[in-house]
Amino acid sequence: MIEKKYSKILIANRGEIACRIIRTAHKMGISCVCIYSDADVNSVHVRQADESRYIGPSPSCLSYLNIEKICEVAVETGAEAVHPGYGFLAENPDFPRALQKHNIDFIGPSAETIEVTANKITAKEAARKAGVNVVPGYMGKISDAAHAAQVAKEVGFPVMLKAASGGGGKGMRIVNSKKEIELAFTSATNEAEKSFKDGSIFIEKYIELPRHIEIQIIADKYGNIVCLGERECSIQRNNQKIIEETPSPFISEEVRQKMYVQCVSLAKQVGYFSAGTVEFVVDKDQNFYFLEVNTRLQVEHPVTEFITGIDIVEEMIRTSCGEKLRFNQDDIKLTGSAIESRICAEDPSKKFFPSSGRIKYYDKPGENDYVRIDDGVAAGSEISMFYDSMIAKVITYGKDRVEAISRMQKALSECYIEGVTNNIEFLESIFHHPNFIAAKLHTRFIPDHYPSGFHGDFVTEEYIKIFIFTALYVHLENEERYHHKAVNETSQVSFQCVTLESSKKEGASVSATRMAGDRARDLFIVNINDNEYSVNAKYQDNILITVYNHNKYSVIGKWKSSYRLLYITINDDTNIALKIERQGSKYFIRHAGMKAECCIFKPHVAELSRLMLNNETEGISADAVKSPISGLLVKLHVNVGDQVEIGQPLFVVEAMKMENIICAEAAMVIKNIPVQEGKNVQIGDVVCFLK
Repeated sequence: MIEKKYSKILIANRGEIACRIIRTAHKMGISCVCIYSDADVNSVHVRQADESRYIGPSPSCLSYLNIEKICEVAVETGAEAVHPGYGFLAENPDFPRALQKHNIDFIGPSAETIEVTANKITAKEAARKAGVNVVPGYMGKISDAAHAAQVAKEVGFPVMLKAASGGGGKGMRIVNSKKEIELAFTSATNEAEKSFKDGSIFIEKYIELPRHIEIQIIADKYGNIVCLGERECSIQRNNQKIIEETPSPFISEEVRQKMYVQCVSLAKQVGYFSAGTVEFVVDKDQNFYFLEVNTRLQVEHPVTEFITGIDIVEEMIRTSCGEKLRFNQDDIKLTGSAIESRICAEDPSKKFFPSSGRIKYYDKPGENDYVRIDDGVAAGSEISMFYDSMIAKVITYGKDRVEAISRMQKALSECYIEGVTNNIEFLESIFHHPNFIAAKLHTRFIPDHYPSGFHGDFVTEEYIKIFIFTALYVHLENEERYHHKAVNETSQVSFQCVTLESSKKEGASVSATRMAGDRARDLFIVNINDNEYSVNAKYQDNILITVYNHNKYSVIGKWKSSYRLLYITINDDTNIALKIERQGSKYFIRHAGMKAECCIFKPHVAELSRLMLNNETEGISADAVKSPISGLLVKLHVNVGDQVEIGQPLFVVEAMKMENIICAEAAMVIKNIPVQEGKNVQIGDVVCFLK
């Protein structure tokens, strides 16, 4: 086989992963062509690429899934190869076949290998032949809901309906009883068809409270196959991963080696080359069962890169060029621990419904040997309803899991996104959860520990103290600025009034300065989420001196990012970042998944405020059901006059390639339906009026 070198590649993807591929390609001296849709005309990946080409309208079926158009652009720009990234066409065997007709390489496995392994049904058949453990189930295509009900009964509830093609949690539904089958089958089929142009569904036994563990493999075109360790991907919502780590804190070295053997056997069975991932479900006794093969680069590949030192994108490009692997299995040393968090545009308080809109402000921690940020956005970027909800990935490394978690906690505290609802605080909550820290993980971690979603953690006694100090620091710093301004204005007026004596002018300034100092020495009432605390405090020269519970504290603050993030140091040893938002006299402080509404009063003002009535009400609508998400109204499950019970499906909204089923939260009667199927709805639009 003749080795070659690429000088130009086309990236058939967008956003974060396009930027990630550009970074390695440029390091290798390869220029990059990017494609973009209407929604991505101003995207970061377009600016970073050496060349960019318009590919079509925003819906992915008209742009990023348009094989003919992408091939046309590749030919026009002289690209020698195409990297598909993940999602879209990455696991569609028709794509490499189409490229081959134009003598353009596909940076990934062969079309024949993809055809066998990217389809979960044929992949399981290949796994059986290779001697790989598989989950019990029905591996044939499910024809309709009645067939699904029959198979589910034979397999035994609970079962998992799964799309035969694709990944990313799309086209997957857990079904616990016969009455759930019809809706689950319809929704999973629709979602699979729209995401992968293949609505095929199969059924397998759902293993309860499992761990999701996958093995990263890399192989060349000469039969050399190497495993690069495992990744623990058990923290998921809606069957989609949001936190991944390596190594797994659960499996033993013996089990790891057994998984390696089965992965290599399967790779040989299907003639695999390039990067790929073999996914397993693992029960409480470390018995493991094959799930699927991802014939592409995984979202979570950076954690593996951290602990192995191998650039997986570079190896994909090298193997595509016909190079042999530059290492063997004995060369692979798994050093330290790495964790990844996916920052997504979604609302953790509302079933993780995706959100969209423009990012008004974006700040992130600095990158170094221990912290890596993979993103494709900037302030001003638009998060579109047409694509996946992921905004960025935060990856941290440590000598062990404890250090990696600690660095992740700090990194997330320094991430700030304004303008789009996101899951940063929810991720912070997970990384401070005692069961996560203790590695008590399984795929139901989020449903079990956050059954009603995430609405903010309880503020602990330790953080009440920190929030009090933060609120006082910000409040008194603001007062100091105000009075400092007043002093300057007084000095300027005094200087201009030449008829005043010099001694009088000096006296006025000194008097004003003393007044400012006196104001900072008072007793304050600090209100934290409606709980009152009496605190003595003094602010001078950017230092807060305060007494709390008979202990004296010194607090120094440093602002970042236009007064949104405040770094505070307490007694020279506690150093943390807090997110601050000011609305009138209130300060909203957030850290570690906790949030507090804070107010600062002088004692006499606090006494008066207790006498004031709070006339604010939340105004919950009792006569309408509104869409909690922006997207396409693909299905109405009710008609005018219907009597609806709690939990009954009302309508389905498709957003970011996912179907979101909206169910009744109370018994109701449908009075009017002002919208039609096939129309777009925005957050807050009324879908059903109630009697």
